[in-house]
Amino acid sequence: MKRYTKVVLGIVAVGIAVYIYSGFWGNPIQYLQSKNAFEHYIEEHYKGKVEIKSISYSFKIGNFYAEVKDVDTQDTSYFGYYGNGISDGYYDDTIRNMIDETNNYVAYNIEKESDIFREYMSIDSEINIEQYKYRIYDFYSGEEPIKLKIDLHEAYDFEQKENKSYDKDKFPYKNEKEFLKDAYKIVKILQDINYDFESVNISSFKEDGNNAYEVDIDDLSQIKSEGDLQKIIKNVDYSKE
Repeated sequence: MKRYTKVVLGIVAVGIAVYIYSGFWGNPIQYLQSKNAFEHYIEEHYKGKVEIKSISYSFKIGNFYAEVKDVDTQDTSYFGYYGNGISDGYYDDTIRNMIDETNNYVAYNIEKESDIFREYMSIDSEINIEQYKYRIYDFYSGEEPIKLKIDLHEAYDFEQKENKSYDKDKFPYKNEKEFLKDAYKIVKILQDINYDFESVNISSFKEDGNNAYEVDIDDLSQIKSEGDLQKIIKNVDYSKE
């Protein structure tokens, strides 16, 4: 009986040890599953141009992740394994860097060619690219279509407000005409940028904070005057959405 008790206690102890080990370092079976999944994903999507540096377990989120390296540039990123799919950090990093680059380039040109300062703009871009067409730190080529959103608003930087260049009466816009004037300035600048803008949305909230002036442009080349923007301007009430 004592021997049976020792065996049971031994099994329980092993079970507890395995449980604790799996909690911090992951289940060995799941490790092999994730490793196979990472290798298959890399072969299918990157043709061996990315390789695994290491595989680790995150006990906080309960998943394995792989640090990966571009075999040519040595740039690193991460893949995550979630049982039913792979989270591709390399692709996400590439997209994020290109979006940041695009947003900064657009803001730079608008600020350089107009009186609209960077502090007055919130810019958001959407770009879809093929996997591994670009490396993480490659410059955007201008080939892929961009969905661009620009929101014009008051600057909340207190240092900027103390600067004489701060246009305290500009925002919110006093009327539709004033908004269209700036929106058209932006359109003309975007027309000179050699990017494929699939769509452009320019907006600015009114004083009540719920309603906004907004123009949605599907073809920049068709906008030749403020009057063209006047035809498509919308007054949107975001409190109803």
